Amino acid sequence: MIDFHPITADDSEWASPILKSGRYMCCAFSFVTQFMWSLSYKTDIALYKGSVALRSESSDALWYLWPVGEGDPKEIIEDFCRDASANGKEMVLYSMALEDKDKLEEWFPGKFEISTSRNDSDYIYEQADLATLAGRRFQKKRNHVSRFIRENPDWEFHFLTAETLPQVRAFNDAWSQLDGNREDAGVQEEHRAIDLLFDNFDKLDIQGGYITAGGRIVAFSMGSAVSESVFDTNVEKGLYEVTGSYNIINREMAARVCSSYQLINREDDVGEEGLRKAKLSYNPAIIEPKYQARRRG
Repeated sequence: MIDFHPITADDSEWASPILKSGRYMCCAFSFVTQFMWSLSYKTDIALYKGSVALRSESSDALWYLWPVGEGDPKEIIEDFCRDASANGKEMVLYSMALEDKDKLEEWFPGKFEISTSRNDSDYIYEQADLATLAGRRFQKKRNHVSRFIRENPDWEFHFLTAETLPQVRAFNDAWSQLDGNREDAGVQEEHRAIDLLFDNFDKLDIQGGYITAGGRIVAFSMGSAVSESVFDTNVEKGLYEVTGSYNIINREMAARVCSSYQLINREDDVGEEGLRKAKLSYNPAIIEPKYQARRRG
């Protein structure tokens, strides 16, 4: 059977190159994204038949990412089914691209119940759009950036490095304790996930930056590559009382950190109306559906 083990930062050395070699745009195919949420989803990993095998666990099912690598995906999916059965759980494939969904239906007709949810779709943007905010579509965004610059003439962008990490970590700790955030279970779970990235910063291919104004950090963001052309924004935080803090870090990340990527994935909206409105306001180039397939029987 598949020799799974709990995912660690050390697995990035072998798994990241394989995952990046895929054609995928979905955030689930970023090693950093998988590792970030590994405590929440009980994520295991294995190098299996030349492919990266990723498995997470819920109360009733084992959830497998579509295999990436040199192995035969049909054969590996059959082995996923056996692995789930051996563990007494249902088998689910998640975050599938449309073409993989079509392959699954061709290979295993009637064997899987396939579904998708608009809440799970990833918002993907042209890097040039976010970096320049050019044109009428982005007039409001440019206005927010202009106001931030006008009200904070001493603002600066800084790259996130091992040396600057402690300052950013202190900012994130303080952000998690702001009124409303302190009592929010989702914010606190995300804070634990971000801390896991900070703890293993030197082993992970994380790229990011932060904005200072008036002698303090007012926003930061960081992310990781899904592929050579797609960057995934894992984290973005700003001070609520500083108008334009989110707009300026978004623009500067796109321009300075993501300049070598064609597309920027800003992940899904989890069905939150306010978050959906904010993501749509940046005019995504693609709203990428993610399919899941639960094995029947």
